[in-house]
Amino acid sequence: MMTDTSGSLTERLAAHWAGLSFEEIPAEVVDRVKDNILDTLAVALAGANTDEARRVRTALTGVQQSGAGSLVWGTPFRLPPPHAALANGTSAHARDFDDGGGPGHAGSTVLPAAVAVAEATGADGRALIAATVAGYDIGYRALQALGGFAAHTDRGWHSSGTMGSFAAAAAGARALGLDAERFADALGIAGSFTGGVWAFIDDGAWTKRIHPGKAGETGVDAALLARAGITGPRRIFEAEWGGLFSLYNGGEGLPEKALHELGVDFNVATAYIKPYACCRGSHSTIDTVLSLIQERDLKPEDVRHVSITAGETAVNMLSVDPIETVFDAQFSLPYAITVALHNRGVGLDQFDPPRIDEPGIRETFQKISMHVDSGIQLEDGPRLDVEFTDGETVTLLAGNPTTAKGSAQNPLSHAEVAGKAEALLAPYGPGVARDLAQAVENLENAPDLSELLRALRAGRRGD
Repeated sequence: MMTDTSGSLTERLAAHWAGLSFEEIPAEVVDRVKDNILDTLAVALAGANTDEARRVRTALTGVQQSGAGSLVWGTPFRLPPPHAALANGTSAHARDFDDGGGPGHAGSTVLPAAVAVAEATGADGRALIAATVAGYDIGYRALQALGGFAAHTDRGWHSSGTMGSFAAAAAGARALGLDAERFADALGIAGSFTGGVWAFIDDGAWTKRIHPGKAGETGVDAALLARAGITGPRRIFEAEWGGLFSLYNGGEGLPEKALHELGVDFNVATAYIKPYACCRGSHSTIDTVLSLIQERDLKPEDVRHVSITAGETAVNMLSVDPIETVFDAQFSLPYAITVALHNRGVGLDQFDPPRIDEPGIRETFQKISMHVDSGIQLEDGPRLDVEFTDGETVTLLAGNPTTAKGSAQNPLSHAEVAGKAEALLAPYGPGVARDLAQAVENLENAPDLSELLRALRAGRRGD
């Protein structure tokens, strides 16, 4: 179909997605996004019992409980769609094992919004898939308009919170079937209330965990308000005073990057699926260390010292110390390398709870140091200088963390995604992962979301 090439950035994105039929989404995009849907929902169910997720539910259900509304996954509760998105987005991001790409963390911002609205309106499985793809696509494009992930992060913005609101609004607007005018209003409303900063890295505050959920809440509210006729600023990016180019990016906007191959590239492939349960910035280094372990049959006692040299942003993100909480461990590259050396794997069980008090882990952790080189950019990845106990030293370039295992360049297979879901959901009992995978696989032919919601009620918790 022809894409409208007039108007502001939000108007052009809205016109495209309001007019696109499900049949115009390529089959390979649908297949790809179903893996992301399965991964996000499995991670969310696994995260539903974390302290962060429980406290968010307590805050919300303490003032409102209802037999109607949208399901809070893994629980008996229902909440109004915006608050269901907040609760479920928090569960999905509670252990930082959710996918990335899109606006930052795509699944945990998009899926809670898309499912909450689709459930409340009785939408079918195809509508949910289309809403999810719309969220991934528009969230990614909105981030590109501000220079992309690295530039946005360098300024201290947490893109899952900032551009995640656009992603969730797009998913909500598409699930509601809004026309181009109302769709553009939804994006403008979401942009008026979007936010999220990296200040949590200073003390491990829990705001990191709720940013995707909060973005989902903002997006659902925006879509519902737009449907009711509330208008949003159409030039939310371009406005000279108060627009996001001015506020978030020093006045520079890149709409041509945001619109590149609109309708050709749906940007689902930008969303990596995490094989390791920690910050994505660590993943290319973990890939490198695991390869070294395999090549040399390396053991912790074979290593005398590892020097990590990285750019300022990477060091700011990945050098949390001391390690006391799950969050601290997930944002410590030295800790990730330590558990990789000891366990030859970097799963959730290595972070929750942290193993730092084990003598062997502590000893290896103390052999690893981080250093800043301002000439190294975030997407260059760190340099590793590894000194072995026999005196040999090797230098390794970890490469771009955004192209590490799980990315489009090095994707997880469907079997690996399903295996991750099975491992995460094993505590819920036999068959839970299988039923969830089957419900996701059947989405194109599902007349409603009842099969998917049954799977999301599995192993529900009573708190």
